[in-house]
Amino acid sequence: MTKTLLVLGAGVQAVEGLRQLAEQGWYIVGCDGDGEAPGFAHCDDQIIASVYHAEECVPAAVTYHETQKSIDGVMCLAVDTPHIVARIAERLGLPGLPVEIADLAVDKIAMKSRFTAHDVPTPRFEAISSITELEAFADGSPDGVVVKPVDSRGSKGVSWVREHGGLALAFDHARAWSPSSRVMVEEFTNGPQLSTESIIVDGVAHTIGISDRNYEFLETYAPHIVENGGDLPSTLSDAEVDSARNIIQAVAEAFGMLNGIIKGDIVIHDNRAQVIEVALRLSGGYFCTYEIPLNTGASTVIPTAKLALGLPVTATELTPRFQRHVIQRYIFPIPGHVLSISGVLEAASLPGVAYSEIWAKPGDRITRPENAGGSAGVVMTCADTRDEALDAMRQAMETIKVETVPADG
Repeated sequence: MTKTLLVLGAGVQAVEGLRQLAEQGWYIVGCDGDGEAPGFAHCDDQIIASVYHAEECVPAAVTYHETQKSIDGVMCLAVDTPHIVARIAERLGLPGLPVEIADLAVDKIAMKSRFTAHDVPTPRFEAISSITELEAFADGSPDGVVVKPVDSRGSKGVSWVREHGGLALAFDHARAWSPSSRVMVEEFTNGPQLSTESIIVDGVAHTIGISDRNYEFLETYAPHIVENGGDLPSTLSDAEVDSARNIIQAVAEAFGMLNGIIKGDIVIHDNRAQVIEVALRLSGGYFCTYEIPLNTGASTVIPTAKLALGLPVTATELTPRFQRHVIQRYIFPIPGHVLSISGVLEAASLPGVAYSEIWAKPGDRITRPENAGGSAGVVMTCADTRDEALDAMRQAMETIKVETVPADG
């Protein structure tokens, strides 16, 4: 009998993942608050409900299950809603994370408190409720502090502050992005950063995706932390990469996870991994849908769906078949109104360009970015060597032109 899989998220970043899921022969029900979400094109049916609001999404899923078609599994894709997935799974008696564990992923204080309770290395942190508390914490942080909302996502509301004069603005910025108006601070930890994606099966973490995070604009857009894509495979030493793998295993054990997925944000400091934070879901930013398959030939989307459906996941599925070099970069035009866009088709046809997308259009206003969401598009290249992939990226970036004029012009 065909399995029915409910997928929360049908936006543009979910399109490729939904296409991959549809190929498996399952009955795919997409859920999104946007009735015109592009991912619905790869779904057999749809539920229109906000995936970020449990009071809307959970009843909608339950009603669908009871009145239209029985749901056999639920997952999210390119949306940060593991806590909503867990509540639907609990209501319908489906495989999934306990609500208590899923909730750790959307409360950074609770998450990092679990890390420290289980001796998982993480940068020093503290919940703060005033500028005075923030200043006291910053006094003991020689490389500055990162101020962030306790319960936001996608680097929204996050600031790196190195001078006391910027703390008040960072505090207000973080609080404005927190649904609960809660703010936290953590010590900025120097070192290269990694994005990881791991499938947990029977308590064992299989880390399939490991990417060097690109922060070439860290100074340009400070105090905002703007990530500009990443590079796979990592250029770090085997020992440093193994340290990242080991810390994800430690996180799985700290959370008591037997089956599921962990997306990790890792910093390597003094050759030792520290976990900044994790998400208990598939990555956004095309990491799970394009980058990992291009890099390894393996998928994290399909094993995640199988776990959600209670199906077995084999060791072969979790083993990379090859290693190619993948470079991803976002496009950040000069702020202003978009006057014209050219070179998109030419860039897409260049050797080594695996994927490109421009979401800005003439007339749009481009503002100074505060996170990767402020970009105008993305380019991904893939080649047998890193130099070839970087050269293809350089050519693509030189070909695509996004012309802007000042916002008041």
